[in-house]
Amino acid sequence: MSTLRKALIVGGAAGSLEAVKSVLTRFGFGEPSAAIDVGAALGELQQQTYDLLLLPLEDMDSLQLAAVERALRAGRLSFAIGTGPRAESDLILRAMRAGIQEFLVYPPDPKDLASALDRLTRRVSASGQRGVVYALYSGKGGLGTTSIAANLAQALAKGRKDSRVAIADLVVTDGDVRVFLNLKPTYDLGDLVKKLDRVDAELLNSLMTPYREGIWALPGPDNPELDDLLDGATVSSIIEQLRSHFAYTVLDCEHHMSERTLAAMDLADRILLVTQLNVSALRSTQRTLAICRRLGYANEKMCVIVNRYQSGEVLSVTDAADVLKCDVFWKLPNDYRTAAGALMKGVPVAEFDPRSKLAWSYSQLAARLAGVGEVARNGNGTHGAGGRSLRALLGMKKRV
Repeated sequence: MSTLRKALIVGGAAGSLEAVKSVLTRFGFGEPSAAIDVGAALGELQQQTYDLLLLPLEDMDSLQLAAVERALRAGRLSFAIGTGPRAESDLILRAMRAGIQEFLVYPPDPKDLASALDRLTRRVSASGQRGVVYALYSGKGGLGTTSIAANLAQALAKGRKDSRVAIADLVVTDGDVRVFLNLKPTYDLGDLVKKLDRVDAELLNSLMTPYREGIWALPGPDNPELDDLLDGATVSSIIEQLRSHFAYTVLDCEHHMSERTLAAMDLADRILLVTQLNVSALRSTQRTLAICRRLGYANEKMCVIVNRYQSGEVLSVTDAADVLKCDVFWKLPNDYRTAAGALMKGVPVAEFDPRSKLAWSYSQLAARLAGVGEVARNGNGTHGAGGRSLRALLGMKKRV
């Protein structure tokens, strides 16, 4: 897997490299780079940017500390952690004045390093660097929602190599994200639910399954008993955690208006409504759009995606727009051979056949989604209500 965060370690500032690499991996870092001394590290920072600098403080002079401060201010460096043989107040104060955010006694204990990284990532989240959430939904099964979710996640990650992408399966017992990406997860959404009261960046990463190109997957649970535990409030908490730690989050929703689905739609920046050019699919999408409008979602929040499009259909895209009373946001071409071949291998379309029209269409869809202006969060026309009140609005009864 190609991870996205970059770390630069000076000399032996981190102690055991293997222990440090294990911690860094849990926070989305790749293989760390090494500099022989502080001078070499400062030279490296002139050439490229890093997310984390881990450096020894004891022998640093004022000019070197000032250079680190300039790198932080210029955005060439996101975080800096200093180490020293003892927790000396003067040393720590000098480091803090230079903008170095954390101090650890050398050699740093892996647990202390993990705690420091968690504090730093939380600080970034609190500063407003929040990711974008896409919820994929169709009122009927078999329209290709999961396939689009998996391929969209891959296209977003490939198109933006400096961003981390999450894909979460909100379907209980029948979720297929793990199938489309050929995952053999150790944990799933159910494990996160059980630990949601103490989740942090480290725990979240440890429960998710890493995939290639900076994609992290949270497969749906296989335990049907979690159906009641995964209510709207719980799903809302999970989505906010994902938004805080990933640049993009793709949600594969159930094919009915459950509390989970409504919570995902309410919090999503954009709802991708998957349909096809046939009467049954368009009628289902028409009903979904009517519900979304009753919920007060802004028109630009809802994006209709026509899947398996081919020219010469009885119904045209213009017909679909007339029926749905909105424009079609994107058309994905019908390419059964490529889509079926990718599914058989458990890889995204772009990995199975990168030159196919379908792979190109996914990359263009990701580019358009990431390029259009985002709906203002907390002001996008949603009610901001939990799943229970949304069900009351729709006159829905809880499934048994």
